[in-house]
Amino acid sequence: MLPWNRISVRATGGDPGQLPCLTVESKAIDRIDQTIIAALQADGRLSWRELGERVHLSATSVGDRVRRLEQMGVITGYRAIIDPAAIGRELRAVVELSLRPEVIPEDFELALVGRPDVTFAAYVTGAADYAVLLDCAGPEGLDSFTRWCKANGAAATESRVVLRRVVG
Repeated sequence: MLPWNRISVRATGGDPGQLPCLTVESKAIDRIDQTIIAALQADGRLSWRELGERVHLSATSVGDRVRRLEQMGVITGYRAIIDPAAIGRELRAVVELSLRPEVIPEDFELALVGRPDVTFAAYVTGAADYAVLLDCAGPEGLDSFTRWCKANGAAATESRVVLRRVVG
């Protein structure tokens, strides 16, 4: 058993004015679960039969494990990975930006979520407020995004064009 555990704590019973009893439930993730997780990360379309062959379990047992991992919140979803260039977004850039002091960060974040060219955004430490990964339609798309940022509250932006991927 590997030391990666999910522990949930539930409060149960107790009279008013008294501390409730706590029940601790540990659901360990074993080597088989980790193999299933790795396989699904590599190919989320694997059938339970194919997963079962990899971990030497029946399709039903693998299905039970996958459902448990979903219920535990370990597996949070499945998605298709798109080649941005295939849909006209041939330029990838990392844009750091700082907001003007009067801008409400949550309002900017809500607007940012609606942009289809933004593939990742994070509120970060350091000189910038945000780091944004952008897949856009060439230099014009990058220019359009930085103009949009300034129109929506950015005081400054700094862009870096990605030359090639190293990891991820």
